[in-house]
Amino acid sequence: MGRESGLSLHGFKGIYLQSTGHPDCFSFVTYTPQSRDQMIACGDLDENVEYINPVVLDFLLFISEVVLALPSSVVCPIGYDDITIRWARQRGRGVQHEYLIEVNRDAWNDSKQLVLHRLQSVLSSDYWNGSRLAEPT
Repeated sequence: MGRESGLSLHGFKGIYLQSTGHPDCFSFVTYTPQSRDQMIACGDLDENVEYINPVVLDFLLFISEVVLALPSSVVCPIGYDDITIRWARQRGRGVQHEYLIEVNRDAWNDSKQLVLHRLQSVLSSDYWNGSRLAEPT
């Protein structure tokens, strides 16, 4: 399958994804986002507006564009409400955090199962280096 974007070939700098060995959980490293309180304090978010966690959005974008290399015209069936952040820890000086991401099965269907299976297959491949799928040599 061909790749549609340069992002898929090169990954996202500083973002990493690994399987944890559990079929529904992943270790995801991304840049530390602003918290809801920080966004309200600096005026980026009104108190009455729902806070959308950027970590979940980064995870969904990363699995769609880099890991699964879905064409931009295809919507990934796993969505925001299917993702739960179970745990987080700071890495290094705090520029990045590592998150334990769980895909919950509350509103599960065959399309989501197929994507989750494909995601686990890619992450267990010898060609997956944590940030992108390398081309076989």
